[in-house]
Amino acid sequence: MAIGHSLTAVIWDFDGTLVDTRRRNFNVVRRLLAEVTGRRLDGIAALRSPEVYDRVNRGYANWRDLYLREFGFSEEETDRVGRMWTRYQLEDDTPAPVFDGVASVLSALRFVPHGVVSMNGRHQIARSLREANLHEQFAWIVGWEDVDIRRQKPEPDALLDCIQRTTGFGPGTVLYVGDHETDARCAANARRVLAERGSAVSIVTVAAGFTGPPDIERWSAQPDHTALHPHEIIEFAKRVHDGTAA
Repeated sequence: MAIGHSLTAVIWDFDGTLVDTRRRNFNVVRRLLAEVTGRRLDGIAALRSPEVYDRVNRGYANWRDLYLREFGFSEEETDRVGRMWTRYQLEDDTPAPVFDGVASVLSALRFVPHGVVSMNGRHQIARSLREANLHEQFAWIVGWEDVDIRRQKPEPDALLDCIQRTTGFGPGTVLYVGDHETDARCAANARRVLAERGSAVSIVTVAAGFTGPPDIERWSAQPDHTALHPHEIIEFAKRVHDGTAA
């Protein structure tokens, strides 16, 4: 896609993009299901290992879809468990390291504001970024609790909110980095809203494959670029800023 304005912000997904949360999320989900629902976990194939859970999770549009279709929750059960997610996350001390190279990218692109749009909890995201001494690098964090519980990604609400907070919807291009098909769909939905408003904001998407190449051929919305290492984002961002991205 042709870009007509300079880079105005970089917005990141959190889980699987900034931080490797696969093991922590697996542990939290198991504890939630065991303690909140009283259900036995033995027969739930998706919870055999962190790797299996991550693979299964990627097959669903978002966490709500996972809980409804994979775990057989009702809408009401899903709402209730979703509201408890942040507390269980904050109580869990499973290591969740920031991906190698992310700090370098933030430093190289410090000439624009950075934001986070995630279906994880805002306080949990802030805690992880503080532990990595990266919290001050981010101008705004949008967590699941900042958006209606039934308007999570791929609905565009959270991404549009973060764009507004970081750029004021000023003319320019926002780079959005995420590891899941849901992120690409969210960006596509946000583009449609911006076009309907006649906005001069454009969005360029990067599929993050920091734990392995993303299976973008199966995605219903295609990213503009794919990065297998965070450092590749620097080149994409600078090409957008210079107006040479295509």
